[in-house]
Amino acid sequence: MLREVKPKNPRTARILKAREPQLIEPPKRTLILHGTKCPQMLDTVLKTFHSLTKPHSVLFHKKNENIHPFENTESLEFLANKNDCGLVVFGSSNKKRPNCVTLARIFNSQLLDLCELMLLPPADGDRIPPINELVMHVGLGMRPMMLFAGSPWDDPTSAAHVALKSMFLDMFKGEETDRIDVEGLQYILMVGAEEPRDGLSPVVHLRWYKIVTKRSGHKLPRIELEEIGPKFDFKIGRVRQAAPEAMKEAMKQGKRPNEEIKPKHKNISMDAVGDKVGRVHLTKQDLGGLQTRKMKGLKRRAGMESDEDEDMMDVDEVSEDEGHKRARTD
Repeated sequence: MLREVKPKNPRTARILKAREPQLIEPPKRTLILHGTKCPQMLDTVLKTFHSLTKPHSVLFHKKNENIHPFENTESLEFLANKNDCGLVVFGSSNKKRPNCVTLARIFNSQLLDLCELMLLPPADGDRIPPINELVMHVGLGMRPMMLFAGSPWDDPTSAAHVALKSMFLDMFKGEETDRIDVEGLQYILMVGAEEPRDGLSPVVHLRWYKIVTKRSGHKLPRIELEEIGPKFDFKIGRVRQAAPEAMKEAMKQGKRPNEEIKPKHKNISMDAVGDKVGRVHLTKQDLGGLQTRKMKGLKRRAGMESDEDEDMMDVDEVSEDEGHKRARTD
């Protein structure tokens, strides 16, 4: 069950109201933390995430002790709620799990789900340079174009890759808008996953590419990709999925201001002028009591109970008239 916090004073009520779901949600803030031990290559990963998510990220430079996301979540929930962050990136290293990056999402002041990434050393033997030796050349607040390469991202049976894809989208998507300036598309974030084999978890590759436009001699320019930043290779570790009730509550969406209002009833619609038009289905009508024009020929004779008696009377009158005509001719 989701925890419900009741305000004790008007100030707390205003704070809780500001944290309620909005029709248009602002971009999620990311809290980046260091563990007790954080080697140089792991520090580069955390600071790279911070530089690409500015100004919607908070970086804690001091080391935080006694934080174990999979064992105890109180510390992460407290720090995330205090800094109004919906995402947490925690980097730590120990003998059992070296160079570990833990991604967490917070909903309703509680931990929603967790995903653990194990940083692998570079395959070519090169070292990951420190952050001060990297030149990204990416503008502040620019959103990347994201490319997920590999079949595991579209496999519904791979819960780890589905959760990781959702976390990366929440972290780098930025503000929602219906208009995009082409000049603002400066770089691409490519997240690749190898094909699974022999029951092993596929390796996840993170690469950044800068978009370079050059003259092509035509109306449209020629696009080239220039690799920038470090290369990160991860292996997915432990994953804790969100509870079905919490995920269902977190995925609820309200009606947008410009969203078309769907009719509640099938027989009610709007015409071109803007008037509401409705159709009403009635039962079979009884025309026996229908009020018609009062004519002498339609009036019922006295003593007639039904239309059949009236028809029989008309037949008798016709036969009498024919008998009088025959008598005259004779």
